[in-house]
Amino acid sequence: MKLPSRPTVLLSGIVLMLTVPACNPFAPALDEVPADQNELLGNPVYVRGFFDRFRSAYQLRDSTLYGQLLSPKFKFTYRDFAANLDRSWTRDVDANTTYRLFRAARSINLQWTQYLPSSDTLASDTLASVERSFLLTIEQRDNERFSGSGTARLVLVRKNRNDPWRMRSWYDRSEF
Repeated sequence: MKLPSRPTVLLSGIVLMLTVPACNPFAPALDEVPADQNELLGNPVYVRGFFDRFRSAYQLRDSTLYGQLLSPKFKFTYRDFAANLDRSWTRDVDANTTYRLFRAARSINLQWTQYLPSSDTLASDTLASVERSFLLTIEQRDNERFSGSGTARLVLVRKNRNDPWRMRSWYDRSEF
């Protein structure tokens, strides 16, 4: 029995490598159907989906996802109990503050617990006023943990009924 020559073995090896697709047994296969972002994160065309997307942005600590929920004229307001007055800031300040929060946190858990009575009133196809209770837990990278609850009164807007809802205002009544 005669063994094949070295050049024949080398050539056969090269031909085999070129004809067999690369295979990594440790890599997962690609999904045939791409995942629908609205199914995974919440569809902000609906009020409920808006809150699902809001929760996803916080839990994923994704400031880009969060920023997509804000109207260009967004205004955040909270009660400063020590000074006994309301304090507000604009979209830019809120986006920066939220970005810094997300960067400092190891994990964030946001749970929307309930709609409050006489809330979720849809004034039209393009304006909704919603008040929700929430529980929020933030664990920072230094293992310090903050938990609190409160309510958020949101005004949601959109240009037409097929567009996603955006927050125009958020009045926060937290117990932090």
